[in-house]
Amino acid sequence: MSITSFLFLGFVLLTLIVYYIVPTKAQWVVLLIASIAFYCSFSVYGIFVMIATALFSWFAAIRIQKLKEEHGAWMAENKDSADKQTRKAKKAYYRRKQKNYVILSVIISIGLLFLFKYYGSFAANINNIFDTRFWTAENILIPLGISYYSLMLIGYVTDVYRDIVPVEKNPLKVILFGSFFLSIMQGPFNRYGELMPQICKADRTRLTARKTRDAAIRIAGGYIKKLCIADNVAVLANEIFNNYTNYKGVGILIGVACFAIQLYADFSGYMDIVIGIGELFGIELPENFKQPFFSRNMSEFWRRWHITLGAWLKDYVFYPILKSNAWKKMGKGISNKLGKEAGRRIPTYLGMLILWTLIGLWHGAGMNYVFGVGLLQFIYIFTGEICDPLFVKAKRFLHIDDKKFYWHIWQSLRCTVLMMFAWIFFRSASFTDALKMIRSVFVMPNIEQVKDVFHVINGLYLRTTIFILLSLLAIIAVDLLHENKKSIRIMIGCSRFPVRLAFYLLLAFTIIIFGAYGNQYIASDFIYTGF
Repeated sequence: MSITSFLFLGFVLLTLIVYYIVPTKAQWVVLLIASIAFYCSFSVYGIFVMIATALFSWFAAIRIQKLKEEHGAWMAENKDSADKQTRKAKKAYYRRKQKNYVILSVIISIGLLFLFKYYGSFAANINNIFDTRFWTAENILIPLGISYYSLMLIGYVTDVYRDIVPVEKNPLKVILFGSFFLSIMQGPFNRYGELMPQICKADRTRLTARKTRDAAIRIAGGYIKKLCIADNVAVLANEIFNNYTNYKGVGILIGVACFAIQLYADFSGYMDIVIGIGELFGIELPENFKQPFFSRNMSEFWRRWHITLGAWLKDYVFYPILKSNAWKKMGKGISNKLGKEAGRRIPTYLGMLILWTLIGLWHGAGMNYVFGVGLLQFIYIFTGEICDPLFVKAKRFLHIDDKKFYWHIWQSLRCTVLMMFAWIFFRSASFTDALKMIRSVFVMPNIEQVKDVFHVINGLYLRTTIFILLSLLAIIAVDLLHENKKSIRIMIGCSRFPVRLAFYLLLAFTIIIFGAYGNQYIASDFIYTGF
């Protein structure tokens, strides 16, 4: 059930009607049934993998809470008779047992993720290298959203262990958290303590005309990004990436630029749709984008792009690594030999290297993902931080005021170009293909290759090409408003009725006229659904 289909819109409408008819206490049950039905529309067998993962996470959290209660009971019973050393040892004993359940839940979740997503390519590589005959999981299908719900459920168990959220005694609510239909396909990464209190709230959600209007505007904007921009630009991006040997120089650059547009419109469009639908249910999902192409450096870019993935990995991987005893011991050893600054920086950079390697692996097992979305991003950030003192001196020497608008534009363009280079690896079928494409950029195309590019562009029709360019300007304008803390929805809401009506008609006719759909159209999957 593609979210760009009329079937999905009917599904959402039916769910909304039932959601607001049933008593407040039963609303979460409606969302659970809807989420399971949505999941089964893609993969009936996959739901069993998801439920099994959720049930084990529920069990691990229950056991952790039980151990906390046992520890509390022991402390209450022995607070007068036990000395400080005994109490400390007992606390360490119970803490260790709780941590074992966290580790076990990580092993189960990551083990299933590895089996379904990575094992096949891993076994195939082993077979090729050592001429073995390991099972390569040819017929195994990747359960929908396994890269998302696996991490979110690990986060839930960890938060119970850290006393961030109370344990959930009802296993069905943990299953709902893992399978929630608005985030199961490609996020955002939800935290149990933020999502479930909204779903299981005691107060009745009221759907007002204003909330409906604001949500509809955001949903329509998301569909325009996906159907009208991403899917139309994808025609040219797919042609050049799938047949890159036919193009050289500017042709390759046009394909890379088109993929950058497609990726942003596709991913941010999906987020606009699901966040808008969430608003109709009275649920506020976390933002996953914050005008990323206005970033001044690569660190800032990744604080604005796929925000919830980066935040999850920092909270549950990066910071725990830095706080671990091994890392602290390493930092002290480095400080004694190389100084305090090195003792602070080197462990941090090693932690960043692990973090970015995991980000690359999360996207896929291929070297194109590990390098393009992982190691290359680490190199960007590491180089930027190491060379920052040199950049500061250069700006002083050249009398550059980094607060000026022109300098911000330069920084944003620089970040965009660096990311477009990385996205060549991300989009290419393999690491080798990406290197060949990069090499082709520096080869002068012949006249036939230039004609081929313009032939594909012409295949989009002139009006579609113009529309895409105008849409890009509109996206930049809207992002500029958001960057300046202004909301297009508030501005439209405060306008006179004729202006509002014209805006609504513009949204509707844009989708009708420029949307990529119809009998001859095969809806392209959202890019991040594959991860």
